[in-house]
Amino acid sequence: MASANAPAHRSLYGVRSTAPNQSQPHTPPRSPHVLSGSYGSPSAVRAEDDFVLIEIGSRFIRAGFAGDPSPKAVEFWGPEKQRRVGDLGAWQLQQQTAKDTWAADYEIWRFNLRDFDLDLFQHRLDRLLRDAFTRCLLIDSRPRRMGLVLDPAVPIPLLSAVLDTLFNNFQTPIVSLLSCPTMSAVAAGVRSALVVDMGWRETVVTSVYEYREVRTTRSIRGGRLLLDGLYDLLRSLLPAGEAEGKGKRLVSFDECEDIMCRIIWCRTCAAKSPRRQSAQLDTVEEQDESDNVEEQADSQMEIALRSTDPPTTLSFPFGKLADLCDDTFFNGSSLPDDNEFPIHLLIYNHLLQLPMDVRAVCMSRLMFTGGCSDILGIKGRIVDEVTSMVEAKGWVPVKGKGFEQARNKRSSQRWSDSTSLAAFENSGGGGGDEQETEEEDDPVEAKIWRNRPVTRPLQGQLRAIHSLGPWAGASLACHLKMVATATIDRDQWQQQGATGASRPSDVDSKAQQRQSGLLRTGGGGGGGGGSGGGGGGHHGNWTLGVWGVMLKLQVATKPRTGRSISRPSSAPKPILDMMHIRKNPKLYEDTCRERRYDSLANNANRIVELYQQLAKLRREGHSLRGRSKVLGRILAEPSATGFYDVNKMMKMMKKKRERDDDECEEKEEVEEEILTREQILSECRDIKTSLVTIEQGEATIESEIEHLALQIPNLHDEATPLNRKRIKQINYVLRPDPTKSLSHLEIGSRLGIIDFASAASASGWGWYYLIGRGAQLENALVQYAITTATERGYVQVSVPSLVYSHIASACGFRPRDHNEKQQFYSVDQSQEDVERGVPGRCLAGTSEIPLAAMKTDTTLAYEDLPIRHVAVSRCYRAEAGARGTNTKGLYRVHEFTKVELFAWLAPDWVTARFMLDEMIAIQLDILEKLGLNCRVVIMPASDLGASAAFKIDIEAYFPSRASRSRKEDDVDAWGEVTSASICTDYQTRRLGTRVRLPLDEKQLSWPYTINATALAVPRVLAALLEYGWDEASNTVIVPECLRPWMANRLIGRPNSPLSQM
Repeated sequence: MASANAPAHRSLYGVRSTAPNQSQPHTPPRSPHVLSGSYGSPSAVRAEDDFVLIEIGSRFIRAGFAGDPSPKAVEFWGPEKQRRVGDLGAWQLQQQTAKDTWAADYEIWRFNLRDFDLDLFQHRLDRLLRDAFTRCLLIDSRPRRMGLVLDPAVPIPLLSAVLDTLFNNFQTPIVSLLSCPTMSAVAAGVRSALVVDMGWRETVVTSVYEYREVRTTRSIRGGRLLLDGLYDLLRSLLPAGEAEGKGKRLVSFDECEDIMCRIIWCRTCAAKSPRRQSAQLDTVEEQDESDNVEEQADSQMEIALRSTDPPTTLSFPFGKLADLCDDTFFNGSSLPDDNEFPIHLLIYNHLLQLPMDVRAVCMSRLMFTGGCSDILGIKGRIVDEVTSMVEAKGWVPVKGKGFEQARNKRSSQRWSDSTSLAAFENSGGGGGDEQETEEEDDPVEAKIWRNRPVTRPLQGQLRAIHSLGPWAGASLACHLKMVATATIDRDQWQQQGATGASRPSDVDSKAQQRQSGLLRTGGGGGGGGGSGGGGGGHHGNWTLGVWGVMLKLQVATKPRTGRSISRPSSAPKPILDMMHIRKNPKLYEDTCRERRYDSLANNANRIVELYQQLAKLRREGHSLRGRSKVLGRILAEPSATGFYDVNKMMKMMKKKRERDDDECEEKEEVEEEILTREQILSECRDIKTSLVTIEQGEATIESEIEHLALQIPNLHDEATPLNRKRIKQINYVLRPDPTKSLSHLEIGSRLGIIDFASAASASGWGWYYLIGRGAQLENALVQYAITTATERGYVQVSVPSLVYSHIASACGFRPRDHNEKQQFYSVDQSQEDVERGVPGRCLAGTSEIPLAAMKTDTTLAYEDLPIRHVAVSRCYRAEAGARGTNTKGLYRVHEFTKVELFAWLAPDWVTARFMLDEMIAIQLDILEKLGLNCRVVIMPASDLGASAAFKIDIEAYFPSRASRSRKEDDVDAWGEVTSASICTDYQTRRLGTRVRLPLDEKQLSWPYTINATALAVPRVLAALLEYGWDEASNTVIVPECLRPWMANRLIGRPNSPLSQM
């Protein structure tokens, strides 16, 4: 026992409920979690009463029973856990591990699931849990209810693997999901907190307000980064001969971690504030060590390394360890990435982005969890760094010299206004009797307020508090039988899986019904959600809580209208040239009619009318705001008589704004307007109502103006002809005889390489199968086109097939074209998502859309232009409407493969035409080597898309579509196979893509975009079948340029010997 002269904290240290038993090892007794006080009986000892609580981290598993203050089992994963029983490999000489797999053997999981084996993770989890249950918890294999304490950012595949392991291997009937930050707040005894989890992989800052997680930010500055830095330090201190490791770690992971846990320390803040909050308790110090900190930092220390070959002892200054801690958690570049902010800056930015009331509460309840928070001195350092930042910068997110000047100007203006108002009050002559205005003190009421305890929560001051950790908080919550937000039943999970969870809107409504983000007390069922708790598994509607963000894709039966396309707040706002539209409404009207957009011809005139209405509303709003400002200043000044002269105050305010006093006197000769305080308050309420109506009207008009402007097509160039203009033709001598040619449909049917009938059963009319050599021919065309483009300097890109609907609309692709025909397929949305404003998605009709979206809200460097890309993708086109004999077969289908060329270039028309000629040369080179007879045609305005200002098509001659009765050129025999368009700045304005001009770097402009179809695979494939068909041998000759990617030079029937040639 401690002596009486020892400090208080030493006397209390080690106090236990029972004295420790020093006898021989024996089986420990079961904890009293089974029996419940006086109600305990032998019949209550049942497996159903046990609630097992599990916390899973990156490197550990904590397990125990609900109601216990600490977990009974803490299991860590490492190479020793991967050995079988009887494996004596641990006694062998340790081999040096590779650098890239140094820490992977010690991790249970990671959030980056690339190259991550989920089956192996399930085996790890099963082994750790069985070891903890049988060795520490001493429970058998009977089913028990379990609770999972997890990070809210755990991916769905990892969560599914954990739940599958618990339901299948341990037969648990119900699993409750609990969030780590919320449980940390419960363990600290508060409802709101700012939880800083300094873990292994990263540091996570989460603001919890009334048991609801408001915001989460992350940084990669964690334990692994510190351990890697410590290894680099130790390796640099090794002798030159030993430090030369070829791809191997010279110091073992266990030894580095042991050194990190024992001697890593953190310096105090250089700008530490001398003030200490009164709500924070001073730590009882055994002796004053502040004078010896610098001496200890300069002193030498020795570390004996046993894992090196040979073992060695290193000597280095003790302060290097503090420097390593500073570099890991506090130092960094001046412009860090979003995921590598220093810890103090991460916390400050997190608090800065919170609402004012939430920030005031959370900053007074700052708590640290995680293994790295145990580093000596790091908690105080973080608090001091954040405090100094708050004192220096405050809570204003705007910085800069201009902002400081504007703030100083406003403060001086407020001082001058207060001076003038004081002079006005003195000149009014009315002060009244001050004794009459003072309230008489009521002694009885004062005595009541003195005796009434005032419990005001601490707010607005940075304060750190202690938390027992997420496991202890979850143990307390489950022991009190609180109903978890997410409770999953075994039967429902095995039937539906993760896809059966309810949508996030259901989670929100349930959380609101509970009246707090943690929950209410359940009437029965036990900790964390039993059958009587309202979140049990017998309900048809269940959820994964914050872990269950699901996306259900369904193709819409009805296309979206232009009005239904919503743009999320994170998307850039289109910057349209509204001034040009207002000045030239006739030009835009003619453009719409020439392009056959007759329904949009009146958009420009309508925009002019709406701008007039908007200007009128803004004038009315400005007048009402000025009147409201005057009335507000009048109400701020008391009047002895109870009457206020409104016009007199307006006259004084106008004198301040005007320089010519004589002119002001002439303008301000108005009658007196005397109002009472009640009349002024009533008028202020009316003004507020009117301003709300005006602001709503302004927002409606602005939204309609933007919607109308976005629908207007691009202005076409003067070089666009009135009719189609042919300028070039290639491979005329290779044109086949139309009288001897078969359709590609008949050729494909004979050879068995095209199947439309089976695709109609699977997907409907307009889809097809390419079989055998047909699929090989498609792949050969794609590879040939990509090779040709990449040889010309184009960079290949793999693009997504699913894009936002507003992105497709910004690129000129709308749900319906000018003929009111459906253009693309939209992903269906529920009515709840529509009401919540969730942005819609659609299948990309061409890779031009995702390519253009690559530079959304980006500023390009002028010297990097032009940026040229090539992409191959599946394209999805609805193209509803009647088909004729000229468009049957592969010519017009709903899904096909296409190789696309795309480029951003300087905003110059000459440069754009030069780039267009380059793309057309690539197209002609590809088609000419394929042996197709083609012609180049400049398209008129009536055939241009919404985004194109100039367009050139390349058409191929299809012999099966030519007229058999005449030999002259047949218009119907030609069909488009490629195209190229100049879109000017139509797409970049709508996507927020800018370019910094070379002469003035501060000046930004909008780059031009050009797109071209290198190869539309189905149409070219159809032409190749008709051009290469040999009636005598029933084969198709493969062009020479495609044979490197084809097995044979002939395409015949599957069992024909000619098909092997």
